Amino acid sequence: MNRPVPLTALAGLAALALSGCGSGAVRAGAAATVGAERVTTSQLDRVVQRGLADPSAAQAVGADRAGFERSVLGRLVDHLVVTDVARREGVSVDGGDVAATQDRIATQLNGVAQLRAAALKAGISAADLPQTLSDVALRDKLADKLTADVAVPDPQLRAGYARNAATNDTVHSAHILVASQALARTLLAKVTAAPASFGALATQYSQDAGSKAQGGDLGFLGRGVLAKPFEAAIFGNKPGSFVLAKTRFGYHVIHVLERRTTTFAQAVPELRRELLATQRTAAVEQLLRADAKRLGVHVTPRFGRWDATQLAVTAAPADPRTDVTRASPTAGAVSPGQPQQGQPQQGQPQPGQPTTAP
Repeated sequence: MNRPVPLTALAGLAALALSGCGSGAVRAGAAATVGAERVTTSQLDRVVQRGLADPSAAQAVGADRAGFERSVLGRLVDHLVVTDVARREGVSVDGGDVAATQDRIATQLNGVAQLRAAALKAGISAADLPQTLSDVALRDKLADKLTADVAVPDPQLRAGYARNAATNDTVHSAHILVASQALARTLLAKVTAAPASFGALATQYSQDAGSKAQGGDLGFLGRGVLAKPFEAAIFGNKPGSFVLAKTRFGYHVIHVLERRTTTFAQAVPELRRELLATQRTAAVEQLLRADAKRLGVHVTPRFGRWDATQLAVTAAPADPRTDVTRASPTAGAVSPGQPQQGQPQQGQPQPGQPTTAP
């Protein structure tokens, strides 16, 4: 289904208490506390360092490391709140739920490699992506429970199924991209003779930087997102087949792994989620806010403050007592905190009055 990719969830969301929370008392060594649980400063630093290890993330963050830290801290707090809500509501996810969540998002982003690249650019490392996907899956399960009794008319469901025709038939494939036809034929012969060698050969030879580290795995893809010769190869051959295709990118040695065809009856649960997306999001966020308020969420001031409206860690407001630019200690200048001796020189700031930019 084409339910919108939860990029806000990948970036990290959470809730906070409206009273007694924000930048209140935080235990020593904690960047934030959620009830009896805490996010330690060392934990935050590890996740930040992993996130910035990818060049695309480092480039996107630029000089705003503090803003990135706030985003990561929000994600870590969100994990604690979502986990607590799920426990109280009797909701859990398993490996299959997390895999299904990954497949759904990957299909919308045109492959697992693109999903991982998007996560890396958002500062979510490969080590932290599974937990993020698990939290997304938990949110989905919570939303299912909260909107279970909301009716969706059958005509709307059928119209949604028709709109999603391309993703109702998907193929899981992997490939090895090379420039030489001769090399492609050699590799095709090798994987046909020894199928288990495909992943290692993809890692060694493939020129597709986005998938080679995953053994060439492209995940499940529908029609209309791939070059036509590649699409024809994966949809025109049975699962288990090894085939060769040529596109403008080069020669592809393709392994057709699995095909999924979704019937209307099978699609109904996901269609309901898609059509109820706004209600689902609002219901879950309301529940998270209430639980965060019950638990009590506190953020160490140097990392920011918890904002209940945005459901995120935001920059702490400037302290007006420190928002004073000190004048140069030249004759006649008045420094903040000094008793005023007569009138200040023209153009020099008075104590407690911020200077303006040139």
